[in-house]
Amino acid sequence: MIAGTLAYIAPEQTGRMNRSIDSRSDLYALGVTLYELLTGVLPFTASDPMEWIHCHIARQPVPPGERVTGVPAQLSAIVMKLLAKTAEDRYQTAAGLEADLRGCLTAWERLGRIDPFPLGTQDGSDRLMIPEKLYGREREIDTLLAAFDRVVAHGRTELVLLSGYAGIGKSSVVNELHKVLVPRGLFAAGKFDQYKRDVPYATLAQAFRSLVRPLLGQSDAALGRRRDALQEALGANGQLIVNLIPEIELVIGRQPPVPDLPRHETQTRFQMVFRRFLGVFARPEHPLALFLDDLQWLDAATLALLEHLVIHPDVRHLLLVGAYRDNEVGATHPLTRTRTAIRDAGGTVQEIVLTPLAPDDVGRLVADTLRCAPAQVTALARLTYEKTLGNPFFVMQFLTALAE
Repeated sequence: MIAGTLAYIAPEQTGRMNRSIDSRSDLYALGVTLYELLTGVLPFTASDPMEWIHCHIARQPVPPGERVTGVPAQLSAIVMKLLAKTAEDRYQTAAGLEADLRGCLTAWERLGRIDPFPLGTQDGSDRLMIPEKLYGREREIDTLLAAFDRVVAHGRTELVLLSGYAGIGKSSVVNELHKVLVPRGLFAAGKFDQYKRDVPYATLAQAFRSLVRPLLGQSDAALGRRRDALQEALGANGQLIVNLIPEIELVIGRQPPVPDLPRHETQTRFQMVFRRFLGVFARPEHPLALFLDDLQWLDAATLALLEHLVIHPDVRHLLLVGAYRDNEVGATHPLTRTRTAIRDAGGTVQEIVLTPLAPDDVGRLVADTLRCAPAQVTALARLTYEKTLGNPFFVMQFLTALAE
């Protein structure tokens, strides 16, 4: 969900950065405000929400000193530090920012100019701030982004499966897709629950609610176009999707009941209707990335539908990403058999195995957490690796426990 005023929100407030929101998000907004004070204009201009989101996530503003003659270079540098895309690269505290601004004021009052000086020398946080960027996952992220690029370029459907132990960072890798999808595509995600394995399609319903709900806030014209597309796709079977996603009734209106069919025909009909429903969102102008987490707990009905979607020729512009704990999916697991069946049917399946972080990656994480050079934390990094065996979640928990 978007939190804040669009022209001033930090990238992580867009909900598409795989990052949490904290006080450094306010410092970004302060950077926008200072930029406006110094130049008379906002750092970005946009005409709709998606364009604002794209600006904050991907575009670099023109430095204030380049936009307006007379803005001191040091003040311009301070504002640009506040406007860094990742929170780790901004000021970490308001006190650190205040110290640098007071340094500028003192120099201006004494000398009539502001000579360059290192920024952030007094910007020490009183809290443990573990960086939320990913370490040692460049190859895996590149593989995932390449799959999405193929979906965009060729209009195809691909299945990417990520495997690894709990806490290894599967969801974090997939969520890196968010940044490249703005404004190129749509993203939906759902998570299987081991205690709801007897509820067919529950996770798909969870994922598609995130796509349907924003429709209700669109203009009448935009909502009307989407309503027409959905009604054309669903025909007389709209009630099947309403049963799955009740919110869709607010878009397409009340639907007539559908006739009862034998069990096999019921499944075939639902797969056809869902395939057409999916096609309203997965289109050439905005391909869809659908992420389903914890596949080791998926239900049989959803598994059969996923196989249908991956191999059916009418399903296009879809990147289907699934994550599972490989220690819970053996040779006899239904997911394993379905993966083989998809390949045998000519479907595209790519597998990414996430392994623990290397000692050097843990060292960089520890050094960035403590805001010092890696050589200063060699012993702590070695201990952290020995205790956690490179599992990213365990690394963060171990550092937090030590700090507490």
